[in-house]
Amino acid sequence: MQTQANMPKLVALDADLLESVGYDDSTRCLYVKFRNAPTIRLGDVPRFRYQGLLAAPRKDAYYKSFIQDKFLARPS
Repeated sequence: MQTQANMPKLVALDADLLESVGYDDSTRCLYVKFRNAPTIRLGDVPRFRYQGLLAAPRKDAYYKSFIQDKFLARPS
């Protein structure tokens, strides 16, 4: 299990809900930092979902449609 110390580098996003995200290829974990909330870790996320989130013009909408409630979330 990863700890805060070896969490991947997070990329800042231009979104209302999301502050930044990061992805770890070795564990297939997506890390999501929300504005005014703790970072969560989502397990078993395909890399294309992370790439899609980064490329989406409306990142909050992409997150809600394709990631939120689709993967097991845990505090990171």
